[in-house]
Amino acid sequence: MQELAITIPANVENLALPAPELVTYYRNLENRTIWLDSDVDNFALEFSRLILLWNCEDKGLAPDKRVPIKLMICSYGGDLDINNSLISLIKLSKTPIYSYNMGFACSAGCFIFMSCHKRYAMPGSYFLLHKGSGEFSGNYDTVVAEMNEYARKIEELSGFILEHSRIGIKNLEEKLSGEWYMDCNEALEFGVCDKIIDDIDEGI
Repeated sequence: MQELAITIPANVENLALPAPELVTYYRNLENRTIWLDSDVDNFALEFSRLILLWNCEDKGLAPDKRVPIKLMICSYGGDLDINNSLISLIKLSKTPIYSYNMGFACSAGCFIFMSCHKRYAMPGSYFLLHKGSGEFSGNYDTVVAEMNEYARKIEELSGFILEHSRIGIKNLEEKLSGEWYMDCNEALEFGVCDKIIDDIDEGI
């Protein structure tokens, strides 16, 4: 019987296991689960690439035959332009996208949560709606143009909130003048979320 030769690497670092967070990350991708657990910034654009990839894989399938994408959110918010980009893509996605508030969905994190096709909240989670903040610099004409554009985007977000909730215009005008924090029960009442999770199997 011929002996089998086995080569052992001289450098033991080659035998190191992958970082646990990478194992979890790729396992989540296999289940079409992505985590928005940081600020909404340029890194969040990676979610756009994944959404487009999975829609491409599902091309030709009816929406009810596609494996849903799960977006787990624990974010204090972030960039308004990236927020708007993600919202537009989620709206166009034929593959269903379900959002889960895992603790807090604030500002841009809340808007992205609201844009998904089904929206779940963990017990004890909360939301924040507001007009955000902006910084403007440059000469007079530049600052005026930037302020006008920002006002237009905020007006669009107000329309978005009305479209994706049961918040009436009166409530919106009153509450959005400041910081509107709402717990998951209030969010359910106003149609910001569709269901409060009472079975962990719904979130995995």
